[in-house]
Amino acid sequence: MKAALLAFAALGLAGQTQPAPPSTPGGLPLDSKDHQPLLLGPATAKAILDHRPAFRENLGRVKLPSALLARWQAIRQPFTLVAVFGSWCGDSRDYLPGLLALDAEPNPFIEVHYLGVNRDKVLADALWPQGCAPRQIYKVPAFYLYAPQPGGAMKLVGTVLEEPPRPKQTMAEALVEMVETALH
Repeated sequence: MKAALLAFAALGLAGQTQPAPPSTPGGLPLDSKDHQPLLLGPATAKAILDHRPAFRENLGRVKLPSALLARWQAIRQPFTLVAVFGSWCGDSRDYLPGLLALDAEPNPFIEVHYLGVNRDKVLADALWPQGCAPRQIYKVPAFYLYAPQPGGAMKLVGTVLEEPPRPKQTMAEALVEMVETALH
């Protein structure tokens, strides 16, 4: 052990730490690939929309049919919907606005949480909403629907990964269908 420490000291490596990733003056870390600020961990709809123009622009393109909005508002059982996204990710910028549009018409029975990840898609367990079992993230955006169980536990009852499951389906439609399916 002493020999290893002496070798590190001789090389000038003793006591050195890894440099912190570059960040913006506001403290947001920068993406290693596109050098744009990243939203990491818990975020709000407002923070996401303020973060990169593409989220606002794509939200402006989301059209929620009144029938779909009525189905969203008709849900009367409690759920927690966790959206894991990458602010660096084109699919997140394309599909997360579907949930942002639904969340702009809040349903008091559906608690929505947004969690930003880096390109490595690692998310600390402590960042997940209380009672929601953390998931290993392979694709973003990833939408996880949890339903409360007796005793306060939360059960995963639905998932939509990366894009809507059916061709030409919007993410808003896919998410409403996921919740409706969990009701039965």
